[in-house]
Parts: sequence; C-alpha cells; structure tokens
Amino acid sequence: MSHLPIPLSVLYAGLAGTLIALVVATATNKWSLRVFFLLALRIAIGWHFTFEGLHKIHSIHTGVTETSRPFSSEPYFKVAPGPLGEKMRKEFSDPGAEIEKKVKAPKSISREDFLKLQPDEQAAACPEEVAKQFDSLEANAKQIAKADAERELSDANAAEEKAVKDATAVEDKATKAAKTDAERAAAKAAGDTARAKAKADGDKARQVAQKKLDSFEAVGDDLVKVAKVAYARWVYGADARPAQVKFITGDLQLTAPQRIDHLSWVRKEAKEAEERQSLGLGNGSGTDSKRVAEFRMGAITAEADLARDANAFIDELKKDLGFKPDPKAVPELSNGQRMDRVTMWFLVVVGACLMGGLLTRLACVMAAGFLVMTYLAHPAFPWYPQPPNTEGNPLFINKNVIEALALLALACYPTGRWLGLDAIVLRPFCKCKSCPA
Repeated sequence: MSHLPIPLSVLYAGLAGTLIALVVATATNKWSLRVFFLLALRIAIGWHFTFEGLHKIHSIHTGVTETSRPFSSEPYFKVAPGPLGEKMRKEFSDPGAEIEKKVKAPKSISREDFLKLQPDEQAAACPEEVAKQFDSLEANAKQIAKADAERELSDANAAEEKAVKDATAVEDKATKAAKTDAERAAAKAAGDTARAKAKADGDKARQVAQKKLDSFEAVGDDLVKVAKVAYARWVYGADARPAQVKFITGDLQLTAPQRIDHLSWVRKEAKEAEERQSLGLGNGSGTDSKRVAEFRMGAITAEADLARDANAFIDELKKDLGFKPDPKAVPELSNGQRMDRVTMWFLVVVGACLMGGLLTRLACVMAAGFLVMTYLAHPAFPWYPQPPNTEGNPLFINKNVIEALALLALACYPTGRWLGLDAIVLRPFCKCKSCPA
C-alpha cells in the first residue's frame, strides 16, 4: 500500500476493527456461518472497489513519475473487442470519423483528372473539415504577408544604404590612393556609378515590396489556397508523404488513397482472422490467439496512425499560415477522460458503501452493473482475444461475471442491517426486525 498516501498503521487498525465488527455481528446473529461469509464477502468486495478507486485517484494527482503513470482506461478499451469496446474507444478519440472527414476524398476524382484541374479547382476539392481550419487562419496569413512585405521594404532600404556606404568607402579609398587628377576623377565616377546602381536596385526592390504591401490581402488569400492545394494533392493521390507500415522497415512515401487501401486490407485480415477463430470453441492455441490479437491491434494502430499523420500534416500547413499553439493551453479533457474521473470516484463511493453497509443493496446493484459493462467491453468469448494480463483461460465466464453474481446475491440479503449503517439509516423504513436465521 506504499503507493497510497495512507499510513500502514491506519490500514492495520481498520482491518482489525473490521474483523472485530465481523465477529461481533456473527455472534449477534447466533454465530450463523451464512451471516459471517455473506458479510465477509461484502466487505472484501467493498475493500477491493475502494482501494482500486483510491489508487486511480492517487495516480491522477501524482502525475507521471518514473514508476507510474496516471490512470487511464484508454489502453484497456483500445483493444476491447466487445459490443461496448468500439463505443468506449470513440469517447477518447475517433480516428475513423477523422479519416472520413479529413482523409477520404470528398469528390470522386481520379488522380489523372485531379492533376488536370487548375489550382483554384484543386483548392476547392480540399476536404471541408480541413478547409475550414485553413480559412480560420486567413487573417493570420494576411498579417504574415503584410509583415513579409514590410520586412522586404525595410531590407531594401537597409540594403541600399549599405551599398551606398560601401561605394563611398571604396571611392574614398581609391581617391586617397590616386596620384593624378585623372585617377581621382575615375574614382569619383566609379563611386557615382556604384551609388546610382545601389539607388536603382533599392528603388526596384522597394517597388516590389510596396506592390506586395499594397496587395497583402490577396497574397494572404494565396497562402491559404496553397495550403488547401497541398493537402488536396495528398488526399487525391497526386503527392505522397512519409508513412510507416507494419512489417515494412523504413519510411515509405504513400498517398492518402494508398493509406486508406492499406487500412482496408488490415481491417479485412483482422475480420477474417476473428471469423476463423469463432468457428471453434475455446481460444485455440496461444499462437492463434496471438495472431488474432495482432491483426486486431494492427487495424486499430493503422487507423490511429493515419488520423495522426493527417492531423500532423494539417498542423504543418497551419504553421505556414501563422498558427502558433499556445504552450500554456491546457488540453480539453475528452469524454473518455471525464468518464475515467467519474469511474475512480464511483469505485471509492460504492466500495465505501459496501464496507460501511450504507445503502448496501443499491451499492451492490450499481457495482454489479459496472462489472457487467466492463464484461461487455471485453467479454470472455472464445473468438475474442483476451484482455491484457488475463489469468487462466476464461470461457464465457470470467472474474467480472463471478463478482457481479456475488454482488447480486448480496443484494438479496439485508446485510447492511446485520452490520452497517443501514441498521440506522433504514430503521424508519423497516416494519419488522430482519432475522438472518
């Protein structure tokens, strides 16, 4: 228990007090073994729930350390094959939806036909979800164009001033070294020519910069269009980007359609592997289970990688439009992360109610419901891979089912009135004294 901020002496005192209370409650009920084991079962499950929740809460408050990480159920649901698995994964992130919105081409245009389009038409073919992000940075792009034009104008003035000074310095040096009037005249003529050239070059550079400054809004629009075209060219297969594919060493250059085709193939292989294993009873050999798990994980990873790479490409293009993420900004919690917070407190509250015998039957039903939901995310079906760190070889029935059944059995008895706060809280609602015997 060293990972929890609770002194061991307090834990030992609590255990001793619980044991004494259990013995007293059993003695009060005529040393009934049924009373003893039902109460012991309730307290044991409550202890399990409470300290599981406390550990999760402590990990969140401690943060990342060398030996632990904050609690997150995302890795568990990431590989969950059950009916609730996919739904729960989407509460953390939904790479499939991102691929539909950002990676799949919104229009049915072949690569060859896309290459024939004008830049404006290619920009218009950019996925709407991505185009909106670029359009939101239009003002930033215009400010960048304006700042670049002003910088070029300033650089032109500085360059002209430096060139004039250099020409004058050369003239002065040549004049001092001159021995005749002709040589001095030649030095002055060369200096005048150099200064005139510097002024002409400066005027030309200023004209270009001023033209950009006068039309910085149009230049900003062009920057947005360039970003849209660059992304659309990847989406429609005109350009490739670095990508990593499992079983292939090194980076590949793949277009978005090629990535989508690969993802479809991986999904198909995973589905066929599951169907082959579902024909038999049991999880098969360790090799079979491992292969199915690898295919499933490969499909999930390929999907997440594609969504991540698409977002990375978008962020790269947004930086060219002046987007600068706030380093101090706190990322918004996803629905899954919020559910994690609720879950860890739920475990503590329900566990404490079970140990303290408060609203015991309701707590038993709620705890059983939680276990049922956990089971539906990772059911012990023979055609599904087992969750990480599973002990034994459960077939349809696993520890979650057994614990849920035990809780429902406890809900059938007034154990909270035998030992717990229900004897006080529910006394006004009880018409007769309950007898366990």
